[in-house]
Order: sequence, then structure tokens, then C-alpha cells
Amino acid sequence: MMSKPKILIVEDDAVIAELVEYNLKTEDYDTQVFSSGQELFQALDNGNFEVMLFILDIMLPGMDGFAICTRLRSMPEYETTPILMLTARGAEQDKVKGLDLGADDYLTKPFGIREFLSRVKALLRRSYIKRKELESVTDDVLAVPTSDGQSRTDLLVYDKVLLDDARHQVYKDGEPVTMTNREYELLKFLMQNRGIAYSRDDLLNHVWGYDFAGETRTVDVHIRQLRRKIEDDSANPVYIETVRGRGYRFVDDK
Repeated sequence: MMSKPKILIVEDDAVIAELVEYNLKTEDYDTQVFSSGQELFQALDNGNFEVMLFILDIMLPGMDGFAICTRLRSMPEYETTPILMLTARGAEQDKVKGLDLGADDYLTKPFGIREFLSRVKALLRRSYIKRKELESVTDDVLAVPTSDGQSRTDLLVYDKVLLDDARHQVYKDGEPVTMTNREYELLKFLMQNRGIAYSRDDLLNHVWGYDFAGETRTVDVHIRQLRRKIEDDSANPVYIETVRGRGYRFVDDK
């Protein structure tokens, strides 16, 4: 029998923590709440369970949510575990910082329960799909020959950019590029579908797994971050193009 996904919540506001935990349990998730980062990491050190999702507040006593996110991403066992930041800090600079540090999604308070649960389901669904992809690499990505003549079906290569899906690593000019999970998945989707223009709503559906009005700026933030990391000049991108009146596409004309 498959065990329930273990969701760990770090929230020092008892009312919000109770609300979040109650609604997750109604969806049959196994949850545990901590009021600080110190409590969380003590439990992780002592516990013997598989974490499927972290939900982090930012404004916490002692170690804030940004610091918790950074530390989780430095731990091999949690470097790809989805992280949802749930916080009252809704400024764009806070969102960008959270995403840069490795968070997969960012929801500001106050929030709707239905939207919150949909985002949780989307993160868990994409995490499940990713694990399956790593277990069995499919043939629907670009195949390139290796030095020993064997076929690699887990590489996406375009000009100076290489995405190695088996290693979950992107390279630019042969050098590894550090990316968040969401940046990686967005780049992978665009590279798999080179030349096709996608709207922001399309990308939310395909990469994030949901479609919520007003969240298209999330796509813009991620595109901006990707350009900073893979373009020679992010102000004049040659890989990820903006398609006027449509959205974005990965160029396919070289």
C-alpha cells in the first residue's frame, strides 16, 4: 500500500497553521507542523520519513523561511523536494528572492483554500512525474550520440546550451548552471518544444500544472531568471524569445 505524502509545514501563527493542516488532512495528506526552522531540522535529523512537500512561512522566529529554503536545497535528500512559500510578504522582490533560493511556488496571505490545495496538488503531481521520468527516461526528447557511439535520449542540446535530464543539470558553454526546479522544468519544456510559441497561461498549465488568473507574472519572473542564466546578454536574448501578442518560445532557427 502506498504511503500518504508527508507534508511538513513551518508556520508560527497557530491559527494559520491549524487552518492549513486541517484542510490538507481533509485531502488525506499526512502532515506535521513546526513553529520554527530549528524544530523542523531537528525532526529531519531524528525522523525516518519521506518528505513530499515543504510549506514555509517567511517571517519566523530565529531562522526565516529564506534561510530554511537555502539549507534544504543544500541537503542532497531534499534538493529537489517541492517547496511552497506561504507568506504575507507579497512584494515582487520577496517572490524573486524565494524563487532564486529554490522555492517552487509562492502564495501570499490571505489566500483561498481552493487555490492553496490546487497548488499543493500541482506541486505533488509534478514531483511524481519527475520521479517517474528519472526512473525511466523516455524517447520523447532529443537523442544525441555519446562519444562511445551509444544513443543518449536524455539530452537536449541547442547551440551553447545543454540540458542533461538524467543528471538534472543544465550547462552553458560546458559550465554547469545552477537552477531552481521550476526554472529547470520551464527550460526543459521550452527546449522540448523548440519553435512553438506558448502563452503565459499555456506555460502555467504545462509547467506549473495549474491556471490561475493574475499569476502570469510568475512566468515572466522565471523567464527573466532563465535569461540571466543562459543568455550571453539577457537584455537581448537569442534563445528564449518574446513573441509579441503570444508569449514565449525557445528559438529553432540555427
